[in-house]
Amino acid sequence: MSSPDDPTSAHPCAGRRQMTELGPVAESYDQLHRIDLLGEARAARAVPEGTYDSTVCAVFQASEVGLLNLARLAGRTQAGVLAGDIPAASRYVQWAVGFHRLLRRLGTVMFATRSVFGTDVRATAALSVSESAGYAAYVDALRGLEDAAKGSLLAAAPETVRSTIATRSIDDPLYRLLHGIRTACHDATKWESDLTAVPVGVCRSTDELISAETLARAVAATELDAGTLHGEFVALHQIPEILCAEANDHLEVAIRAMRGAELSRVAQHLAVCRWLLDPVVEAQRVMAEHLATGEYHGFRTNLGPASGTHSLAIKQHMFRDLFKHMWNGLEAWLSSLGGRCLEETVQDIDAHRHDDPEAWLRHTVVDQAFQLHSAHQQWRHEHLHMPRNCLGSGGTKSMIGVPDGPQAVYKMRDAANAQHSLAAVHTARRTSLANAVPDSPLAKLITDPSSLDSELMRVVGEATREYFPQVQEQSYQPFRSGAAERNP
Repeated sequence: MSSPDDPTSAHPCAGRRQMTELGPVAESYDQLHRIDLLGEARAARAVPEGTYDSTVCAVFQASEVGLLNLARLAGRTQAGVLAGDIPAASRYVQWAVGFHRLLRRLGTVMFATRSVFGTDVRATAALSVSESAGYAAYVDALRGLEDAAKGSLLAAAPETVRSTIATRSIDDPLYRLLHGIRTACHDATKWESDLTAVPVGVCRSTDELISAETLARAVAATELDAGTLHGEFVALHQIPEILCAEANDHLEVAIRAMRGAELSRVAQHLAVCRWLLDPVVEAQRVMAEHLATGEYHGFRTNLGPASGTHSLAIKQHMFRDLFKHMWNGLEAWLSSLGGRCLEETVQDIDAHRHDDPEAWLRHTVVDQAFQLHSAHQQWRHEHLHMPRNCLGSGGTKSMIGVPDGPQAVYKMRDAANAQHSLAAVHTARRTSLANAVPDSPLAKLITDPSSLDSELMRVVGEATREYFPQVQEQSYQPFRSGAAERNP
């Protein structure tokens, strides 16, 4: 056991930051994900908030973080190939495929945003992802990987490569490596196309506009001494932080527009907000698919008390403050339309949506609000993979010391759907807010205490408590934010 004076000790030392053999322990969520640097990059954009230009900046900033991580993954894949460690190389390639999928989502957001604003965009310049430092770093790293793969695989063992492609499948590490490379290369051509020649109303270089140097510092600051997947874990939080901050601005604009009955503006900004959440959900999915239980616990101590519930942009502003104002505002607007009751008003809007342009606009506002909540529901569903996969059942503590991590997240999800106005409008539209169909044969099979899923949850919990006992030493550390409520 480390002594209190040991620099690798995970316990606090007077005047020193906590350390483990991997590196420093984060003191907070903000420190872990370098929210200060993300905020600095955001402030330096110098564009009006909740606008087309701000969305372009946010998408390109999120892309830069993704590209810097792709460069790191390409370097690790190259090292694996050169060392003959094909399983490790294939693992890093699969992570890269996940980041490419995330970049494709960002490309889709950019296309959709350009489409909804149309020719109204007052462009004085154009941005292309190929002009960023992160892009250049990735191309250089990919070139190194290609040289290594061609030399160590295609040239050195051509028959092995041919027979692997012809006769093997994804259960074979070499096939996964080769398949992952070609999948990533093809996806790269799509997101690059979507992020090329994007009009913007600011005459600055891509690197200047997105604060590429600051973002590079934010990514580099997350690297531990050992070759863990800690940096990728952080990146999949940094990208959502950038995008959620932007989505929150658009949602605030929509809430204010709703109070002024500016319905076309409401619909437009709700749509942008929803699109921005698509890659946020995808980031959770990439993590759920690729981060192994043991890999997570290998660096968990270094995360400190940095639970996702400590995110100001996501937990407090998006899912609490603006969520409340959005649904309270929607109910108030619907109630102001003169119907005898909320149910009659909502059903009348849907029934007569094609009668005239105003009727369609009202329907569109309601529709976009429901679609936005669907995106929120998707995020909450994906977010549950982490505690399920990495904590399991049986009382494994969460990062903030809650006695049963997965159950706590389930309760938070269900509590969000109990918000009065949200429930009232969904009831009026005869739309269920339930997250399960408890009486279905599938649900009964999966949730039965003897089901395979339940048994795996139990095993994950037991393995976590046995192999990583420090998890249970975490004391309860609730989130206490001094930030004021975000009140549009």
